[in-house]
Amino acid sequence: MSSIDIRAPRVRWSTRCGFFLAGFGLSVWAPLVPYVRERIPMSDATFGLLLLCVGAGSLTCMPLSGMLAARFGIRPAALACLGLLMGVLAVMALTDSIVWLAVALFGFGGTLGVLDILLNIQSLKVERALGRPLMSHFHGMFSLGTIAGAACLTALLRLGLSASAGTLLVVALILIATLLIRSGLLPDRAPAGGALFARPTGVVLVVGLLCFIVYLAEGAILDWSALYLTQDKGMAISLAGLGYASFALLVTVARFGGGALITRLGAVRVVVIGAILAATGLAVSILTDHWLIALLGYALCGLGCANISPVLISSLNRQQDMPVHLAVTAATTVGFAGVLAGPALMGLVAHLSSLAVAFALVAVLLLGMLFSTSRLPR
Repeated sequence: MSSIDIRAPRVRWSTRCGFFLAGFGLSVWAPLVPYVRERIPMSDATFGLLLLCVGAGSLTCMPLSGMLAARFGIRPAALACLGLLMGVLAVMALTDSIVWLAVALFGFGGTLGVLDILLNIQSLKVERALGRPLMSHFHGMFSLGTIAGAACLTALLRLGLSASAGTLLVVALILIATLLIRSGLLPDRAPAGGALFARPTGVVLVVGLLCFIVYLAEGAILDWSALYLTQDKGMAISLAGLGYASFALLVTVARFGGGALITRLGAVRVVVIGAILAATGLAVSILTDHWLIALLGYALCGLGCANISPVLISSLNRQQDMPVHLAVTAATTVGFAGVLAGPALMGLVAHLSSLAVAFALVAVLLLGMLFSTSRLPR
């Protein structure tokens, strides 16, 4: 049993801050990219291969999350992940070796992937103890953290700090926050013996595949919206980042209101309505000739996608096919494959046809989710 009261406010506070730190640490990498490229000369092809290390690290380490939670407890495992995250961020900012950069990027993806699952496991425990939906709010804190992390390092760089100094200051902030949230992370171990990994079955596989579609849509907008807006909609290159920004902003806002929405409509209706809104948003972005309307389409897609993955993860509390900690690990790992597969699949379809067709197929997949909602735990 846990040595702290899971209903205590500090547990919810630490869970919120843990998600915020995960998003904060993730987004620090984006402002660093130009400085890393300047310090370590490499071709675009080489840099593309290096970025695969992030995904490789996540997919390699994420299946270990359930075992870590079971054998060591959430608190020790999460603190170890945060410690490693601080270490790899420092290496990424300081190294001039392409080999060490590759190692750091692998660790970056691995630690963030494991941390995400550990925090989801804690979130499910908190939701079960309190009997109300909180996952959307927790995930909203992650989204808020991604905005804050990129803004923080960008501001430090604009103030004249070097990339290494700015990153080390950010690492110091993460360290302070980690010490503050430590006591609210659950020390108890998960039940069921700590198996290394369990193959997703039954409803867990369904949840994983639905997460795959949502994450694929998010990855498609992240990686391809700027190119689509400039090539097909005539948007200025300097404004092209607004595509993903409009999507991410609505995701963040909608998640903070997600708990009340889920209570009012129910989990299945939130998934159904969300999938329809997201597909409609993509359709608007495809059919319009004006980039401003396309931005509204991406925002509508973000509004629809916002609460689907929190609802899906929360549903694992109500299934009986697998222990919850292994179910979260398995479903999240399957889902995360969509982030990695999405850009490649989009590129293949765009090569064979066009980006408009590629985005249309994503919309079709989102609508296809409607036929699987009856399988979700109630």
